[in-house]
Order: sequence, then C-alpha cells, then structure tokens
Amino acid sequence: MRMNRSMVLLLLIVVLAGSIWGCGRMRQKKEKEHGVEYTVLGEDQIPDEIRKVVDVKKQEEFQMTYQEEDMLYLLQGYGIQSSGGYSIRVEKVSENDTELHVKTKLIGPKGKDGGTEGISCPYLVIKVENRHKKVVFD
Repeated sequence: MRMNRSMVLLLLIVVLAGSIWGCGRMRQKKEKEHGVEYTVLGEDQIPDEIRKVVDVKKQEEFQMTYQEEDMLYLLQGYGIQSSGGYSIRVEKVSENDTELHVKTKLIGPKGKDGGTEGISCPYLVIKVENRHKKVVFD
C-alpha cells in the first residue's frame, strides 16, 4: 500500500515537472518571435503567374506560398462571399528561428447595407523577402 502511494506521488511529480517545462519552452519560443517587413500587393502589382493561380483558386478558401527569386509571396483567399464590400486585414507577419507566421482576418461589409450586390472572392497577396522557413498561416 505504501509503495503504491509512493509510485502515484512519483508519477504526479513527473507529470507536473513535464508540464512546467513544456509551458516554459512555449513561452521562450514566443519571446523570440519578431515582426517581418512586408508589402500587401495591389491588383496591378501581382505577378502574372500568381494572378493565374489566384484566378483558378479564388472561389475556394486557400492559403499558399509562391517563390520567385529572392522573394516569397504569401497568398490567402477566403472563397466566395455572398456580397461585395469585404476587406482583409493583416494582423501579423512574424518569424521565429524556424517558422514564418502569417495571420489575416476577413472584415465584413460595413453597416447593414454595406455590401454591394453580387458575390465576391476576397484574397490577399503579401510579399516578403524569402527567409527559407516553413510558413504557418495562423
């Protein structure tokens, strides 16, 4: 009986120590993350090759990257929306030692009658210097 209590106590200590160590590592990783300079491209700035890909994919949600020389293009599409008037806000473009993180948010039409008639397929193309890291869309 005494041995069972000792085993349970030992197991509990190991689990707690692992949890504390894991949380500490996550916090440490967050601290190393920093912002990255980027440019949101207008329609006339998007390379033709990327425009062709977007035209094929824009009716569905998509997240993809395209590399051209030393530049990396981050593409995010939100698929078919029931009206116009949508915009996309870049919430962050940041990196840590191994990953490039991208977070965007779809913003709906303003007000009750803010949307225009017809459907739309909002998408965004972000241009960054190629960092040769895994890209994560948050």
